Amino acid sequence: MSEQPKNLPADFPRKIENKIEDGYYWLVPSMFALLLILLVGGIAIAFIRTFKGMESTWVFSIGADIFTLAICMMLIFSCMLNRFYGKDSNHFFAAVLTVNGVALFLDEMCWVVQGNAQLRQLNLVINVLFFISGAILIYFFWRYVSNAMDMNRKILRIMNNLFTALLVPTILLCLVNLFYPLYFSVDENGFYQRGDHWLLSQLYLLIGITIFIAGITVSKAPRRDKLVVSSFVAIPLINQFLTIDTFGLSTQYAATLVSIVLIYGVVFADREKRIVAKENELAVGTKIQASMMPSEFPAFPDRKDFDIYASMHPAREVGGDFYDFFLIDDDHLALVIADVSDKGVPAALFMMASKILLRNHAMSGMSPKDILEKTNNQICSNNREEMFVTVWLGIADLKEGKITAANAGHEYPVIKEPDGKFALLKDKHGFVLGGMAGVKYKEYEIPLKKGTKLFLYTDGISEATSENKELFGNDRMVDALNHNENANVQEVLGEMDNAVAAFVENEPQFDDQTMLCFEYLGEGETV
Repeated sequence: MSEQPKNLPADFPRKIENKIEDGYYWLVPSMFALLLILLVGGIAIAFIRTFKGMESTWVFSIGADIFTLAICMMLIFSCMLNRFYGKDSNHFFAAVLTVNGVALFLDEMCWVVQGNAQLRQLNLVINVLFFISGAILIYFFWRYVSNAMDMNRKILRIMNNLFTALLVPTILLCLVNLFYPLYFSVDENGFYQRGDHWLLSQLYLLIGITIFIAGITVSKAPRRDKLVVSSFVAIPLINQFLTIDTFGLSTQYAATLVSIVLIYGVVFADREKRIVAKENELAVGTKIQASMMPSEFPAFPDRKDFDIYASMHPAREVGGDFYDFFLIDDDHLALVIADVSDKGVPAALFMMASKILLRNHAMSGMSPKDILEKTNNQICSNNREEMFVTVWLGIADLKEGKITAANAGHEYPVIKEPDGKFALLKDKHGFVLGGMAGVKYKEYEIPLKKGTKLFLYTDGISEATSENKELFGNDRMVDALNHNENANVQEVLGEMDNAVAAFVENEPQFDDQTMLCFEYLGEGETV
């Protein structure tokens, strides 16, 4: 069931999430390709330039930049092999590595062109880009670690907005240096020199550290995670302190990479382990849920008076839809299809409890209306989560040739007479189960002729959505059923699966899709 606001498509959040994640599948390989080009280009440029006339510290910095850039590239390649490729922490990690790699390449180029008067303008542009890359690295690192900091959403949103708002003026101030020596200058001989306002270039870093410390302080993350994440500030600061008096020795981005890898290895590796454990639990839940519903067909190979087939395709690992069918005695078959008001594990647990109650009351010989009323009252007596379930329940009298049914807010059933076509049966809807105690339900009868078919479904079928935000709808559903009037019960569901898939094409499934088809072949009224 969809609980999205009416002015948005029901699958809006899921569709946006999938479209964004799909984009990362080309974005991260592009990052890898960029760093590979920079690495190969940097090595080639360094050897073309040769190290003749360079200070030993410059040569060391170039070597450290090339080596660290190669590590960044290999780590991005590992992102593509990671089973969580495309997830938030993974793509931000790749973004941090990419910006760090670009900064390493720019740092290398700074030393390659240093002292060359003919390349003075190029030196100026490289240093401007180098300063910009530092600000962007701080921004992406914040987005990277904030995923693991377990902060209040409102506080996190404020901090994200602050980082984003300050990034724009920071980049603009860096660009000023192309025309005015605000942070630095390059003299006529091609040598870099710090400007009088160099400290202003560290403002974004200082503000970032302040926000970062505030974020860690209010975070509910474990203390160990906070300490590890703090290394992004501590390790580069220690490196800066050790190298501040040594012109030409620029290893700050190598130090930054050490921190990035440490955080990824400790914080996010643990996070991924927890995700794997959760996925394993969901896999077990999926198996348990599947075992709760009849799944072997033909379900009653010895019975020649009816045929039945059902299927369920959950939108997540576990779903809230369910179907059931079982013989109450030799002459009575219960048919149930239902849809819980949520998805995931809570819906699955609610589903299993509802299914057990419905079956137990049906097996006691109650009528459909009494089954629904009794089940509704029991659910309402202890429904703290305020969930509900729609149910269509029918009991087929296989000897007399009729179905006695009641509907608790579920979709209309579809009936096909032997000499006719599938058509909606607009039955009387009662209130959902779990919504209000004391609700009364009404029964009605469906006469069965030899060859009568009954099609039951959940709204995941009728509300399947195309790329144009158009619903599959009841009309298309009925048309699909009538596409092959002589199909058996299994073929009916197969035809419907194909019709829905052709309609939605590549759109993600946002709701559980459950169907059941029953055909009467017994000794009731003949044509």
